[in-house]
Amino acid sequence: MVELHAWALIRESFSADSEEDNIERVVDSLSCEIRKLRMDDKQLRIDFCNGEAVVTATKLTNHFSDDVKGILHFFQRIACVAPGSYGLLYLYNDEDTDGFENAFQVFVLSKGSFTLHRDPFLSPYIPTVEDI
Repeated sequence: MVELHAWALIRESFSADSEEDNIERVVDSLSCEIRKLRMDDKQLRIDFCNGEAVVTATKLTNHFSDDVKGILHFFQRIACVAPGSYGLLYLYNDEDTDGFENAFQVFVLSKGSFTLHRDPFLSPYIPTVEDI
């Protein structure tokens, strides 16, 4: 089982006084990348809330698929094209071979980077979320 939940606030710069002049261009570029992934807008989308662009992603699937890889790659792209963006991506993959088979992986998007961290809240998956 693979479970992915993510959100990110899209910002061009991490400066508090930034004008965000090109945010529409950035959002248009990211929207184009979403269309290329051919993903249902319930799985990956950009919305505007109170004037801010927000990306959300949710994917539940039996195995680590190209869709999951696509979402991970998309969040890496956000870090590159909009380095002021920030957010979290939680990923659970019970078939993981890098030591995360019983844990959520937490990817942190902040200041132009997208880094992997261990989850302290819902891991270990068994017994924190489910019992054997």
